[in-house]
Formats: sequence, C-alpha cells, structure tokens
Amino acid sequence: MREREGFLDKLRVAATCAVVLLHTITGVMDITDMSPFPFENRFFLVVLDLICWCVPVFVMISGYLFLAPARKVSMRDMLTRYCRRILLALFIFGVPYACLEQIALEHTFKLGMLGKGFFMVLTGKSWSHMWYLYLILVLYLITPALKWLLERTPEVVVWMFLGELAAVSSILPCLAGILGWEYPTALLGSLVYLFYYLCGYLFAVRRDRERRARGSGPDGGRRRTGERRRRRAVCARVLLEMAAVAALGAVVCRLIGVSAVRTAYNAPLAVMLALLLFGREFLWRGRRRTKNVSLWRQGMKQAAALTFTVYLVHPVFLNFFYKFLHITPLSFSVWVSLPLFFLGTLIFSVVSAWVLRRIPLFEKYVL
Repeated sequence: MREREGFLDKLRVAATCAVVLLHTITGVMDITDMSPFPFENRFFLVVLDLICWCVPVFVMISGYLFLAPARKVSMRDMLTRYCRRILLALFIFGVPYACLEQIALEHTFKLGMLGKGFFMVLTGKSWSHMWYLYLILVLYLITPALKWLLERTPEVVVWMFLGELAAVSSILPCLAGILGWEYPTALLGSLVYLFYYLCGYLFAVRRDRERRARGSGPDGGRRRTGERRRRRAVCARVLLEMAAVAALGAVVCRLIGVSAVRTAYNAPLAVMLALLLFGREFLWRGRRRTKNVSLWRQGMKQAAALTFTVYLVHPVFLNFFYKFLHITPLSFSVWVSLPLFFLGTLIFSVVSAWVLRRIPLFEKYVL
C-alpha cells in the first residue's frame, strides 16, 4: 500500500460513519416538529456540529487524488471512467429511490413512475443524499481544465484564491446570518466545495515536495531523521488539539443557546474541522511499519472499498424505520435509541454493500 492510501482509507471510513450518523439525525429532524422536543433538538444540533466535517473531507480526498500534480487525467479518462461511474450510480440507485418516494406518497405502484423517476433524477429530485453525486460529477468534469490551470499558476496565487473563496463562501455568509445582511448564500456558499477540492490539491503538492526532499538526500530518500518525525508528530498533535478546542467551543455555544441553526458544510466550523482533521491525518501518515499496523491498514483498505456503496444504500434503512415503521430515535430515550439506530443502519448498510460488491458488473462499473 502506498503511503498516502493508509490515511485516506481511515478518513473515508470515519467520514462515512459520520455521514450515516448525520442522516440518522437529520432524517428525524426533517420529518418531525422538534418544538415538543427541545432537549433532543439541542442534542441533535450538538452532534451535527461535531460531525459537520464529513462531506468536506470527502471532497478534499477527491482533490488530493485527482488534482495531484503527478497524476495525469485526461477528459476522456474522466468521462469514460469516473463520470460514467457516477452517472450509473445516479440512475441505478436514484430511479428506484424516486419510485419509492412516489409509492410512499400514492400508496400504489404505476408503471409510469419509472419514467417520472428517471426525470426526477435528471432534475435532481431523487432522495436528498444523492446531491453529493451531482457535486462530484461537476468536480470531475472541471478537473482536466482545473489541472491545466493549476500547472500554470504559481502556488502563492492559489493560496490567495483560496483565501478569497473562503471569504465569499464561508466567512461572509456566516457574518450575513449573524448581522442580518442580505447575501446570496445559496449561490456563493456552494463555492466552498471548490475550496475543499483545491485544499486537497495543496496537500498533494506538500506531499510531493516532501518526497522530492527525501529523494534528494545521499541515501536516496530512505532515511527519515528523528527530528523530522518529532516535528511532524508535534504538528499533528497540535492540529488535533485545535480541532478538539473548536469542537468544544461549538458544544458550549449550543448549550448556552447562541444559535439554533444547523451547521452547514460552508460554516466556518465545518471548514476548520475538515482542514484540521485532514491535516492531522496527513501529518500522521506512515508513522509505524509494525505487523499490527499493517493488519490495521489492510482492514481499513477493505472497509474503505465499501464506503461509496454504504453511502448510496444507508438511507434505505433509515426511510424504512422512519417512514414505513414510523419508529425514530424520538420514540425512545435518545441516549439509547440514537446509538442503536446509527449502529443498526451502519451494520445493515455494510452487509448490503458487501453483497452488492459481490456482483461483478456492479463492482466493476458502479461501486
């Protein structure tokens, strides 16, 4: 396994678990009047604050992989391999999901629902979690042009552009919400995903620079000094502590009632946690080469292979519980029910993902 793959697999698995927990919570909040549940509402908001980094980390991983200077990706590759995979996933899963939504509303099945479901996917009106596939499809389509620009743009200019993106997509929308300004948050806030994508690129640039520095030594890059290890370990620890402080601050703000709004993916908190956690794992990568660590990495690699499928299928079980059985975490004590709903959904999704990946065509072209 290449050095970068270990920490990326760990991030994928952690982010997927966080997404399942996020949808376990938002699935309840979206269909329930939370005013009779003030404690549960605040508790849910606290948990959402702590896991708001999940989707940003996914986007950063894509930027780290596809925008890496050493990786050559043509438009043909993007269209015939990566975009095709996303489009197949959109229609193979999105159309049945759209049909299920129609069946739930009309309590019957009609053949015309298939055509309507196809049109709903074309217009982005399938189940809400499928929005991420549309986002990734757009990022994949602009990747060849973006790589061409990045190859001809000084790094300092990229940093300046990232600062501007952070301002218009995260900081200003946050200030507008606090101060009551009018601001096109829906439009400019979506630019934060380009920000995350480019952040992944800068991490890849840093990795390539480190590799060149090691390779220029008299030992051919095989020696790592103890001083360099200690410096990276200290930096990784500092980033983790900063993330913990940011998370604690968010919890305190929720408990004292500073805000009752859900944390969006373009919120400064989400930006901060995503960068700090990704940076921590980036610095901590390849720390040890013991047998136990190798087994752990192999397990993470196998688990990471299921993450995309888990993302696609996990709302099926949540919708079954919430809309068909009419059972939610609010039906019981939230301290017990939320972990049970989360773990149950995760386990069912992992098993389903494992089964689906046993289908050769699915594994090769979709999952």
